[in-house]
Amino acid sequence: MRCLTTQLILYKTVVRKLKETLEQSIYISEKFKILKIGKLPLYLIIVIFVFLLAVLQDYIYSRIQQTGFYLSESSLYNTFWIFFIPFTIFINRLIKIINPNNKLSKLPLNLGIGIVFSFLHILLFASLFVFVSSLIFSPTHRFSNIFNSVFSNQFYIALLWYIIFPAIYISKHKPTNLKKPYSDKIKLKIGSKLLNISTSTIQFISTDKPYSIVHANGKKILDNKSLKEFETELDPTIFLRVHRSSIINAAYVKELKSRNNGDYDATLKNGQIIRLSRHFRNNWKQLIQ
Repeated sequence: MRCLTTQLILYKTVVRKLKETLEQSIYISEKFKILKIGKLPLYLIIVIFVFLLAVLQDYIYSRIQQTGFYLSESSLYNTFWIFFIPFTIFINRLIKIINPNNKLSKLPLNLGIGIVFSFLHILLFASLFVFVSSLIFSPTHRFSNIFNSVFSNQFYIALLWYIIFPAIYISKHKPTNLKKPYSDKIKLKIGSKLLNISTSTIQFISTDKPYSIVHANGKKILDNKSLKEFETELDPTIFLRVHRSSIINAAYVKELKSRNNGDYDATLKNGQIIRLSRHFRNNWKQLIQ
């Protein structure tokens, strides 16, 4: 087949471009929620582009080498690229079920699936090519010749595709993490007793090592939990870690006063003054916005 002689040159160029495109697409996928141009997925754009590029390459090569160019023959051979569309849709869904979080421990499974799909891709393409060529070409092409040619030249392209694109797809379709529910009550241990208090009554929490002091309802309650432990139990949008030694309830902040060095003093509704450290500014900057 005359087109086969042009394919190795073509695919060396194409695979380099494809790798560059895929690397760029991974970067883009981190920046945008959905990889689409208009209503078309990126992989569909790439497939169509590469298909047209491959046919154009055959034509240019035939003009340079003074050989015949047959659009039907070139188009049939390059339907190899069209097979990426249905296979990509299917493998995306399969990988999403098997490895929905792109866990490294399951990457060998992704690789195995990529190998299987690459083999099936080539097998079905070669079968279609031989079947169609038997209807419109004379002489017909042998299955073994087509399969071996495609397997030796395009297998690694298919494998690269079926590993990278599912990873991109899954990374952009991970289920949104639900906001952690925080209880409106918290348990504090006082000696051998457990006390349940409403979090809305907590004004601030300070440290008195090795204990923490919970200031609630005008009372001071000692507890052996650290401030870090309290941070995991309390809603961080309400209870703000403002200093290495204190957490405040934003609902009780009455006013702020700058210290002119990046730190602030927060006056609570009960008159208590709490220092807001600039080192924890990301936690409490909402108070000055």
